[in-house]
Amino acid sequence: MDKLPQKTDERTMQSADATQVREGTDRWWSASKRLAPTALIAFVVMPLASLGSAVAATPAAQVSGVIQTQETNVEGVVGELTECRRAEGVLTIKVRFRNSATKPGHLTFTNWNASGQDNPKFYVTAGNKKYFMLADSDGTVLSSNAMGNGVDANLAPGQTYLWWAKYPAPPADVKKVNFMMPLTTPFEDVPITDK
Repeated sequence: MDKLPQKTDERTMQSADATQVREGTDRWWSASKRLAPTALIAFVVMPLASLGSAVAATPAAQVSGVIQTQETNVEGVVGELTECRRAEGVLTIKVRFRNSATKPGHLTFTNWNASGQDNPKFYVTAGNKKYFMLADSDGTVLSSNAMGNGVDANLAPGQTYLWWAKYPAPPADVKKVNFMMPLTTPFEDVPITDK
């Protein structure tokens, strides 16, 4: 008979131990729930905030790679000149069109069946000289305008389209150019990057 109460005592002790463990776990879980927002702030929000301040300290043009921005005739769509690079006698121009509107936008670069007649509308000026798109030995312009007979872009809200072309490079002493295209107001005094 003496052993029976001991077993009961062992069960009671095991039950008491389990209760203490459960209570300890409950206290830990309760404390961790209270500390979770603090941990979130300490380990996620604060590092992101410092990153944000670093980004905020950098000019927007440097962050996005935009040299200059011009409006288009399509509401909410802008042209962002992202490259004006001179290398080995060739000047490369890149313009990213961005739809920041809440509705779709449509841009027409060249008209269907225009047989390249629209391409001279995309040119560079430096000093008193105009520079037109380079072409290969078959007469195809070195530009995204050569993608088909009639080039256009349908831009959903938030969507972008990259337009590019290659031109004869102005002399090395020319440090800035103007870029004209029918879709935007002129990009003026664009600095040339030499590579």
